[in-house]
Amino acid sequence: MIFKNRRIILLGLSLLLASQTQAQTESCLPFLSGLLDQNQMVAPAKLPHPQQTTYILPATPATAQWGVFDSSLKPVLTINPGDTVVIETMAASDNQVVPGATIEQIMKIQNAVPNRGPHTLTGPIYINDAEPGDVLRIHFNKIVPRAYASNNSAYNKGLFPKVFPNPSVRYYALDVKNKKMQFLPGITVPLAPFPGIVAVARAESGQYDSIPPGPFGGNMDLREMTEGTTLYLPVFRKGGYLWTGDSHAGQGNGEIDLTAIETAFQEFNVTIDVIKQKPLNWPRVETPTAWIAVGYDKDLNKALDILKQETIKLIVDVRKVSQEEAEKMMYKTWNCPISEVVNGVQGVYCMVPKNASAKAFVLPKIDNQQFFVTYAKNADIEEAMKTASMAMLKKIAVTKKMTMSDAYVLASFAMDCRIGVYHAGEKEVHCMMAKNLWAS
Repeated sequence: MIFKNRRIILLGLSLLLASQTQAQTESCLPFLSGLLDQNQMVAPAKLPHPQQTTYILPATPATAQWGVFDSSLKPVLTINPGDTVVIETMAASDNQVVPGATIEQIMKIQNAVPNRGPHTLTGPIYINDAEPGDVLRIHFNKIVPRAYASNNSAYNKGLFPKVFPNPSVRYYALDVKNKKMQFLPGITVPLAPFPGIVAVARAESGQYDSIPPGPFGGNMDLREMTEGTTLYLPVFRKGGYLWTGDSHAGQGNGEIDLTAIETAFQEFNVTIDVIKQKPLNWPRVETPTAWIAVGYDKDLNKALDILKQETIKLIVDVRKVSQEEAEKMMYKTWNCPISEVVNGVQGVYCMVPKNASAKAFVLPKIDNQQFFVTYAKNADIEEAMKTASMAMLKKIAVTKKMTMSDAYVLASFAMDCRIGVYHAGEKEVHCMMAKNLWAS
């Protein structure tokens, strides 16, 4: 009798769950198919430039893709040079990496399709008059992140996959108004929102994984690309085809645990222009105080070689000097961080100050009043980076009585690793962590 009653109860629960699931399915209508009507995406004109058009580009299933750049797609928006676009972005994996998603769920969806990155990309935007050999000038007018963020690791990813083999995910509330985030009680991380990905279409046709960066831009994870900066991207295909995603609220120089302070943008407001026939081999960035050259390669040592070449070219262009003089200027003002070491293709960059009398950034080797500091040198810059980074994790774990896992994530958010002036021989890496992250 008891067994029979239990069967009746279980059958009743099954019918109730089935009924709830059917009701939920019926209430979730499919998204409208087809592209959005561009005429309905125009914002009201603003003075003093009423002739310049501002478009609103929402992030929806019709305007975003998961983890691939595909130049065969129809543009979701077509603009003229000089137009402004207010872009919305989604969180990773089609906006599914949000508070409540477990690491098991995240790993399952991210590994479901080969050669697909985790990033949700809004675009592509077609820019009239953009031709191969031109450059897109993209000025970041305003960046507003949503009010929460995530950070997750993965199997065999990050700088130390054997030390931290177990994937995990964490979620954070962002104080967007004051640009700060509580990491743990007594530990506050400043926010500096920037897009991890801004990309144009490659010259090659086809569909490409969003993870590796390249000359087309993409997953550069370059934290200096904040509000008020300008990104210059070479054009490889007619119309440029511009995407953005992988929106960050902040990141350290290194991003060592795989991800940054991952979020989405309520507003990524950009003005896009075309510079005719001024070809670039690699992206460049302009901040209010500096020019930035980049270098990316699977081998961090080769990335550094590319970086030095590109920095010299940049100085030649902006200072109008010879290559020999530009090389001298590069070493005189040397300030070259490591952007990321986790995307398969790794990145470095150099900041060339607009102030011609500026001197090289002084890199400490030992702790000082402002920073915890670790230092390493090696003929292989990646090994130097690993040694200096691990030393930092151990230092703050012991000094601040943190777990190594907490130190790993915090370092991905706030550690600043830079390359010592390099001519030849061993390469030096200096890593810094601000002491004011901890409440006194």
